[in-house]
Amino acid sequence: MEGLTDSQRAAVEWTGHPLCVVAGAGSGKTRVLTLRVAQRISTGLAEADHTAVCTFTRKAATELRRRLASFGLPVSTPAPAGTIPSPGVRTGTIHQLALSLLARHAADHGGPPPVVTDPRHRIIAELVDDPATTAAMVTEVSWAKARCLTPEQYVEAATVAGRAVPEGVERAGRIFADYQQALVRRKALDLDDVLVRAADLLELHAAFAEATRWRYRHLSVDEFQDVNPAQFRLIRAVLGTNDDLCAIGDPNQAIYGWNGADPELLVRLPEMYPLMKMVRLDVNHRSTPQVVAAAGAALGPGAVGSSALDDGPLPEIVTFGNDEEEAEGVKREIFDQHRRGVPWSEQAVLARTHEQLAVVARALAGAGIPHRMAGTSEATVGGGYGRMAEAGPARWTPGPSVAPESDEEQVVELATFHRAKGLEWDAVHVIGIEDGYVPIVHARSESARAEERRLLHVAFTRAGRNLHCSWARTRVMGGGRAIERRPSPWLAAVADVCRTQSVTPPPSPVVDASARLATLRAILND
Repeated sequence: MEGLTDSQRAAVEWTGHPLCVVAGAGSGKTRVLTLRVAQRISTGLAEADHTAVCTFTRKAATELRRRLASFGLPVSTPAPAGTIPSPGVRTGTIHQLALSLLARHAADHGGPPPVVTDPRHRIIAELVDDPATTAAMVTEVSWAKARCLTPEQYVEAATVAGRAVPEGVERAGRIFADYQQALVRRKALDLDDVLVRAADLLELHAAFAEATRWRYRHLSVDEFQDVNPAQFRLIRAVLGTNDDLCAIGDPNQAIYGWNGADPELLVRLPEMYPLMKMVRLDVNHRSTPQVVAAAGAALGPGAVGSSALDDGPLPEIVTFGNDEEEAEGVKREIFDQHRRGVPWSEQAVLARTHEQLAVVARALAGAGIPHRMAGTSEATVGGGYGRMAEAGPARWTPGPSVAPESDEEQVVELATFHRAKGLEWDAVHVIGIEDGYVPIVHARSESARAEERRLLHVAFTRAGRNLHCSWARTRVMGGGRAIERRPSPWLAAVADVCRTQSVTPPPSPVVDASARLATLRAILND
């Protein structure tokens, strides 16, 4: 509890319910959430065995579990799929909560445990045999199921919503129906069906609902801005007439509307729960005032927020001639940051798409800078130092078989904006801030463009002290053609609080092999 701000303490110590905490980026929401749970249990306002904390990723759930256990609370041990978790505070994803309810109901009635099928894209790929259509249909099915739509209801709803589907909504509806039939043949559910089926059980079986509500009397939901209607239906079904709900979220980090999330649910919570107490956490404890200012400019006029940290360097916006030059520039900046004492693991390169990151990955590999694409377990060190070896006394070992800095996690992370959400680094390099990427070309509606703007805000707020932004005047697109690019329409507002420059790095000199080897030996022996 020591060191909490007044707002944080108000959220932690409030004894009533329901509670909604609107927590901006870096405002300490995870600390507030876990401390509130611990405070209520330690004072007898809640019981560990009747407390559940839900979030949206297994990684986040693991962190919540670790923090709660560090307070001495009994924490439920994760159970294998289809089995019943152990006693203690239940911490996991909303899907895991739904799956445990289905498993409990099956066990109570002597039925088989639920079977969750293969990833959605594999089944759809068998139905359409086209990668582009498969990717589009994965998104469409997710969007439809998030709204509890059947294939028959999908066409009308997608038409009203103006869904941009390459094959058209009529064909998408038929593929959706075929996908559901494929699940029936497999006698399996997908993850979204798990939510719907669990909510159905609670609404249709009074005795099961009563037992569930007895078990889950105190419910906390993190990242509430990412909740979709199907998830909210389950949350309401679990609570019933009980209002012991703590919802924590940030409307400015709502970036999953394309996949069915409804950020308006967070905004409308006080209407649905008139007695709900609202607490705002606006002070950023992660980022410097300069980074906070750039992130606010990305959101646009009216954005609020402040920093609890001392001043840091001005964020930087650099214009490059092309994407290869941008990758070289980012590589040099990463190396310079490392020389100044910023570890590889405290640096990240963020972009709107994976394709943009691939160019940087090649540059880092050529320089021997250890890096990893987010979502993969293997780091890439590269075949040697390349030209970076001449720049100064780096301290990592060349070659793919040796872990850098004696720690395999000492790598620069490469991630899309979406993948970076919830993570943080000292130095963040945001690349490719160009119209067509930021906002993405298919974001045509006002709501879609607003979400893209929030996505840029999320990318900026991953940085603690050093924020470097860039765009390229030309970029190699599909088919190998170099296409002229323009800066993001939102970059001008950001530039007002940043240092800007236009750079076309000179070609790196050709280094004599024997001289290069001598330099490498000198670095390693230093």
